[in-house]
Amino acid sequence: MELEEVIEDQDEQDDEILNEDDESTWLKWLVLFPGRTLPIVERNPRPIDMLRQCIAKDRTFGVACIRNVNSIGTTAEIYEYTVESRMHGLEEVRVKAKGRQRFKIIRMKNITGRIPVADVKILPEIELGPPNYQCRIASLDRLRGGVADRFNIKRLNKVSRIDSAITPWPSWVYNLYDPKKLSSRIHNYLKFLESKGGNIPSDPTDLSFWVAQNLVITPKTALSLLEIDCVILRLQREEKLLRKLANNVFVCKRCGAKVAKQTDVFQMNEEGVQSAYCNPAGAIHETITLYKAQSLVLDNAPPSSEYSWFPGYQWTIAHCGGCRSHMGWRFTAAQRDLKPQSFWGLTRTSLIWGERESHYCDEWDSDDENDETTDQSDTEFLPPYSNVY
Repeated sequence: MELEEVIEDQDEQDDEILNEDDESTWLKWLVLFPGRTLPIVERNPRPIDMLRQCIAKDRTFGVACIRNVNSIGTTAEIYEYTVESRMHGLEEVRVKAKGRQRFKIIRMKNITGRIPVADVKILPEIELGPPNYQCRIASLDRLRGGVADRFNIKRLNKVSRIDSAITPWPSWVYNLYDPKKLSSRIHNYLKFLESKGGNIPSDPTDLSFWVAQNLVITPKTALSLLEIDCVILRLQREEKLLRKLANNVFVCKRCGAKVAKQTDVFQMNEEGVQSAYCNPAGAIHETITLYKAQSLVLDNAPPSSEYSWFPGYQWTIAHCGGCRSHMGWRFTAAQRDLKPQSFWGLTRTSLIWGERESHYCDEWDSDDENDETTDQSDTEFLPPYSNVY
């Protein structure tokens, strides 16, 4: 990904200022969804100038994968930043930004000087109502409200069957396009997280973005979910993914060694089981937190609390026991009153889904890093890149 400057809605007729490619910071593998936090540590003067302009204006920039015109991205709003002085008069800027709205690049333009310009359009989040609303039985409206919990869903299913009795289609067809029922089915797949105290959104739009950013999927699949305008279609695709991956396990991307089960995952922060963290060098790691893991070995170095992402915890680097590739870190509590006392933080790029007996990747995994003509050991060096505007 490239760090570049602020985006505005095209409807306001403002141009978007973008940094030149050779002055940008690359953020590999990261696809930003609305609601997600993006941490940035920057030491290069040009990106620092861009961030200063963002902070002085409206604190907004954008993140997108530049493949061609009409690329889709997400605006990000800076909500926290610090500036630290370094040696020789240099500065280090640390920024935290939150994904806000999806956008589409309409036109990229070159102008004299160093800064190219692009026009973008903010995309709406289309959330349709119940599919059979126009032909419903109005006398049953008093039974349609309430929270989409499992008891209310049973009542809604009964009402839906009665409504569909006067239509050409059975109720199960309408259920495929009902946002509340889609959300309920996705929550059923994620019950193991809710039982551990996980906070999963109930709003269909928020849920669709939460699932997309917490699933271990390839960047191409993540981008395809970001490109979908309709919440119902996004939820349908995510339900299909969850159904297919429900009984699978996490395996090492390089050698296929079994690492963990889906039920080993837990939520360590409010955003979900997978979050982006930035190390002191500026590298961003999308990290999944798990209670248990196997087939991993730890470095001999003693645990360190320096730059720990989790206050009160010390980290030790973890490698795959089979191929020795870097997998992430094991975090151990420095105090007895912290819970859990230990857990694993594994990078998303080190893991893929695997069946219990055979190698497996999600069905939309057809981008370059998993091309059939590419050796598996080289795939981690062939990610698609996205640009931060």
